[in-house]
Amino acid sequence: MHLAQKFRVQTGSKHESESCTAEGEHQLPTQGIYRRTFLQAGISVAIAAYLGSLPSCAALSGAPSPITETAGGKITPPADGCLVGFYREGSFKDQMLVVATIEHYREALGAKPSILAVLSLLDRGFPTAEAVLMKKAGITPYINIAPALEHRVHLNLNANPADIVHGRADRNIRRLAEDALDFGRKHGSYFFTTLVESNAKWWLWSRTLDTVNAYRYIWQMFEEQGANRYATWVWEAFCPEKYQTYVDDPELYYPGDRHVDWIGINIFANLKNRQVKPDTLFTEMMSATYAQMRRNHPEKPIMVSEFGRTPGDEQRPWLTDAYASIRTDFPTLKAAIYYDNITKIYGGQDHTLDAHSLRTLREVFADPYWILVKR
Repeated sequence: MHLAQKFRVQTGSKHESESCTAEGEHQLPTQGIYRRTFLQAGISVAIAAYLGSLPSCAALSGAPSPITETAGGKITPPADGCLVGFYREGSFKDQMLVVATIEHYREALGAKPSILAVLSLLDRGFPTAEAVLMKKAGITPYINIAPALEHRVHLNLNANPADIVHGRADRNIRRLAEDALDFGRKHGSYFFTTLVESNAKWWLWSRTLDTVNAYRYIWQMFEEQGANRYATWVWEAFCPEKYQTYVDDPELYYPGDRHVDWIGINIFANLKNRQVKPDTLFTEMMSATYAQMRRNHPEKPIMVSEFGRTPGDEQRPWLTDAYASIRTDFPTLKAAIYYDNITKIYGGQDHTLDAHSLRTLREVFADPYWILVKR
């Protein structure tokens, strides 16, 4: 069966997304500050101009967030619907990139995502300036702190799990927790994760004896500093389905309910993996791990913390089916963060969205089940 027939819905709209850009120019902020000018200007001046501009194009100041928090500051799952998020890494800490990313999705989708993920390294600390920009746009930051830079072959290491549990990274962790607390006091809650996909083989912290204890150690330092009042901790696991050679049972690395606020599940239909076929569906990869987490941790909200599909003609129907499946087959998934990015793992893994796929998502998100920032 052809993939387009196997998917439940095939979209084919030809309309273009609305834009605030001028003819022939890619206008990042408004009032005449185009991308080339923006990149040449001082960061603070350019961003200040953007934040204070544009009633016509949804300025980034004071937009209401669709995400709710408990009295203690933790993020609660929506009663109805699913939060829409994106992970579009390009730099570890880059304010201009954050502004460009927000504007990119606002123009493409007609609304801003509820969640935007950003990666920072442990020795670079909490990405405060970038998270503030997200908050001003009504977007909840998802902060991913990596203790090391890339895949194990690069050996560009900031701290491995053994360093963490033996106190050799305390200075960086304490500074991270202090900055996280300061941000929370001033701006409210955010999603937070570290040591992601510890059940998969490709990270420096993957599948080691100290991985679970390192996660708990960082959590405890946040607790002692008071940062856990605002940090909503997401424990991310990679789905073993189609990746059994490289991925262990997630439960082997679960740090315990005390240290987890939300469970995140990562799924990638990447065609460089020979077990992933062009017609491999989202639900095939999600079902077993989703059932396992629901059974073993019934009180924990669950999100798709990262998911993606190799670009190409079949990406659009795959996306349509994936979001339909999230809604109908996995109703307790309360956030879905698409990984609109290229990683360097194993020679490069591309999951980026082209203009056609973004138009497909615009149509999908017209359903109010999908929660975005409308202003």
